Amino acid sequence: MEGTTGKQRLADREEVLARARALVPFLAEKAQETEAERAVLPEVHARLMEAGLYHIVMAPRLGGLGLDFATHLEVAGILAEGCGSSAWVQGLGGYQNFLLGFYAPEIQDMVIEDGGPPFSGLVMGAPVFADRVEGGVTLTGRWPYISGIDHANWLQLSAKDPDVREGPPRVLTCLIRQSEVEIDDDWFCMGLKGTGSKTAVLDNLFVPEERIMCFREAEREGIPGAAVNDGPMYQGNPNSTLFGMVVAAPAVGLAECAYGAYRARLASRTNARMPSSQSDWPSSQARLGQTRVRIDGARAMMLEAARSLVAEIESGQHISVANRVFYRARMVEIIRICAEAVYDLFCDAGTGVAMEGDVLQRAFRDIHVLRSHFVLTPEFADVNAGRAELGMGPVGPFV
Repeated sequence: MEGTTGKQRLADREEVLARARALVPFLAEKAQETEAERAVLPEVHARLMEAGLYHIVMAPRLGGLGLDFATHLEVAGILAEGCGSSAWVQGLGGYQNFLLGFYAPEIQDMVIEDGGPPFSGLVMGAPVFADRVEGGVTLTGRWPYISGIDHANWLQLSAKDPDVREGPPRVLTCLIRQSEVEIDDDWFCMGLKGTGSKTAVLDNLFVPEERIMCFREAEREGIPGAAVNDGPMYQGNPNSTLFGMVVAAPAVGLAECAYGAYRARLASRTNARMPSSQSDWPSSQARLGQTRVRIDGARAMMLEAARSLVAEIESGQHISVANRVFYRARMVEIIRICAEAVYDLFCDAGTGVAMEGDVLQRAFRDIHVLRSHFVLTPEFADVNAGRAELGMGPVGPFV
């Protein structure tokens, strides 16, 4: 927080982590209903909001806690131990609230004056061109996969600049009120079912110029919101790299969730053809131990990467392309480690865990949907890591 000492910041961090841990049993209790509703339940959203877990890294001026990025990621991992969908929405929503602080001071004032704690949805991948009009742009089209859109009061929807038709697109991110869009209830997915990642439909919606941001240019040329929000995170940072960390963070908690369910299953699983409970099988004992090491390693890699990146930003360094490549490759590896661990546990736990409503089955589905997110496509990340080692430039998006 602004004007606080290191000890106070640490105390705030520990308090926030304790709030997250206290919510895990409640989220676990509500997880199946969250899936059935295909959206974060109102009472879950309210508890996350009351605990300040959407506002960990948001600017204090907007009502946020202004804490460190690693704490935000750690909270998402903790919450995923109870419910992957709720953790996903908390992680993305909290990061998107941080991005509200990039907009010009008068736009931040507008968000404050609208009332209510901010909760922002975002989509940057829609293949839509804006239409240029006097004073701004108009947007027409569909913006899919907006996690938590039902609870959002603001949306950040991107479109391609119509004045740039050749070469890399110039992406314009437009801040609009959720009430201005139609929501298409089309989120029917095999995993992360409760994220409510539905589609926003716009028809010739006008967005004034002052509510349009090109984040890539702001990173290079100066963030408008830095005029009122202190700190190096508003002086220019690789948002795409930070977003990759946000996507990866719940994977650690989902693996932890699966580990707990598998461990409980070992003692209870037996049948007439089994000589003992599964907890006596050396192969399952080995799998349990290996999974513990995998999860602990993935969590340590996540937090070390986040702290290292923020330390680079706070030192005023420009984050090199090679470093961006390797931060992204680490996030891909974290997801790979966690997904493979969950897969191994699922396959060894017997047919019972394939039944609807089983915790291990839900973690299995959730982590494989998470793994499909385009921002952490393994092929791009792994190839670019190899190219960086060879002194070659990267290829593909999100560098």
